[in-house]
Amino acid sequence: METKKRCIDFLSTEKDPLIRNIHVVCEGLTLLKCQQIKKAKKHVDIVWEQLSKQDHLYFSETLVLKNMLFLFSADTAEEMMVRSIREWERYESLYETADLQVSILVNYCYILVRNNKIEKAMEILKTGKELCIKKKRSDLLCDINSYIAICCYVTGKMTTYQHYLREVLLSIYLVSDLDRLEDLVAELASFVTAEEVSNIRKEYEKLEIERNKFAL
Repeated sequence: METKKRCIDFLSTEKDPLIRNIHVVCEGLTLLKCQQIKKAKKHVDIVWEQLSKQDHLYFSETLVLKNMLFLFSADTAEEMMVRSIREWERYESLYETADLQVSILVNYCYILVRNNKIEKAMEILKTGKELCIKKKRSDLLCDINSYIAICCYVTGKMTTYQHYLREVLLSIYLVSDLDRLEDLVAELASFVTAEEVSNIRKEYEKLEIERNKFAL
């Protein structure tokens, strides 16, 4: 909402296609939050139609794509993901893009899991894991492992789910990132039971107790 307001203020005196697109995406996400899914998608269709026809995208335009991914079908979201990653490869000498690539892969996996395309989601997560290893970004593995855990939970592979959940909790615990813990709980709450959310918090508390036991 804050970004949307800043866009409106800017556009009241200036004309800028990028700022206009950002405003449209913010408006679409607001509609999505209000469960007006069809209206939200229709609202941002024009942005994707415009960007998809361009031969190349500016770096800032790729960020617009990443943030509007949720508003489209799995097939269109895949096109947007592939296009974004291809563009980011062009910008690697100027920007660090590993975070963006993992982020869009995870966002796309959210859509796949919501559409019960778990096998496809696991393929994407494998790609994400390979990217983290290639870029030596162990910090980004936390996001990948979170969704691997979700996929395992949804398909009833509880032993594997527990393994990956513990990997994620351990990563968070090692850097004492409580904000990341809350993000994880909020993410998992969309897919697991309220009882399981409670269990996740208890598992983290066990790690805290263990750390205090051996504190120097």
